Amino acid sequence: MTELRNLFISDPVTGNKANVNSDGQLHVVLEGSILTGNSSNTPLAAAGVFTGVSISTLEYAILIVSVYADQASATDGLEIQFSQDGVNWDFTDCFTISASIGKVFSFQTVAQYLRIVYTNGPVAQTEFRLQVVGKKSYSKPSSHRIADSINDQDDAELVKSVLTGKANGTFVNVKVTPDGYLSISDISNGLSIAKGDVTGESFIHKFGNAPDFDTADGVVSVWDGADDGGIDQMEYQYSTTADIDTISSSNAGDTQDIEIQGLDTNWNVVTQTISLNGQSQVNLTTDLIRVFRMKNVDTTDNAGHIYCYVNGTATAGVPDTPGDVRAIIQPGNNQTLMALYSIPAGYTGYMRDWYASTSGANKTSNYPIEVRARSFGGVFQLKHLSAISDNGSSHVQHDYTEPEVFQEKTDIELRASMTAVGGTAGSVSAGFDLVLIEN
Repeated sequence: MTELRNLFISDPVTGNKANVNSDGQLHVVLEGSILTGNSSNTPLAAAGVFTGVSISTLEYAILIVSVYADQASATDGLEIQFSQDGVNWDFTDCFTISASIGKVFSFQTVAQYLRIVYTNGPVAQTEFRLQVVGKKSYSKPSSHRIADSINDQDDAELVKSVLTGKANGTFVNVKVTPDGYLSISDISNGLSIAKGDVTGESFIHKFGNAPDFDTADGVVSVWDGADDGGIDQMEYQYSTTADIDTISSSNAGDTQDIEIQGLDTNWNVVTQTISLNGQSQVNLTTDLIRVFRMKNVDTTDNAGHIYCYVNGTATAGVPDTPGDVRAIIQPGNNQTLMALYSIPAGYTGYMRDWYASTSGANKTSNYPIEVRARSFGGVFQLKHLSAISDNGSSHVQHDYTEPEVFQEKTDIELRASMTAVGGTAGSVSAGFDLVLIEN
């Protein structure tokens, strides 16, 4: 038997021998190539086009395209085209190149043939450098500093993956919302909702005050109109059409900007800012079917009562028909106090809590407190009933373990009444918190 001790591999033309390292491993070089038919240093005229030649990509594992131009390309001016037959260029990646910013892109060889097409923008180039390098082994496509901003034209690798997390000892896939956003469930963190960090959710805090009512008034809505010393509209009235279209002040000197929040004829949220003209009536920009908040967003306190109402007659800025009024800002408050809200179209409301307190009673009184809700086209239903006893002041707070759910176009309000042992007048403040979730 003959022992094979040495094997030499050499080039028959040059005589150069292959290299072997100290471990006996053959030194192999996979040399890359510049694809000259798709590279160019010749500047292009305005709207000029460079079209490379069709070349086979079968011997390359990755193609790297680098480009620099002192003028911006046309939109999607850099085209990397692939073809199965060298005739029909069915597969194209497009990029817009900014002026004087070098860019590098890398591509897999997705079909047998390649060519580069570059279209210049409207200004002639004085510098243009386009080069395509074919490498026979796969390399890291590109690098990007973490601190650098990312734009739509950066090179990137497409990675599809499934996020998995461990819950109660078991790995589960992370869910997304129906619109494709990462699903977040954190009912304990109202701050995240209030900050707008949770997609499709918002936080509503409603608070109101029935400033002056007595036993003769019966059940009253907790809002600014429940005021024996004011318009004396104890039970809030709701519009059936978008007929809320006017504001005015009882004071001729009020010219502040007033922000009005409500719902339009389609029950969509509308926020508008209207400038008062004293006691003169001023039309809203958008007529409303609901108003649930007004705010003075100017730099001066309102001196008079500010009314938002169904357009009708008014005397010295005060609506002649109390039942036409839909919102009131009392002097010094600079916003409405309305413990009522209507769920906008396309949303579901989740009540997290409600509260009520009393002040101003001059004798011991009992105050039944009601949470009422009316679904669209229905009647007001009692959702919760409680009571507070007042001998000067008292407070009740109800937190839901599981939130009360209200569908779109549902009217919600807190109501109060007074059963007095003695005395003539009382006042109740109340409010509630809602989370709105887009359907």
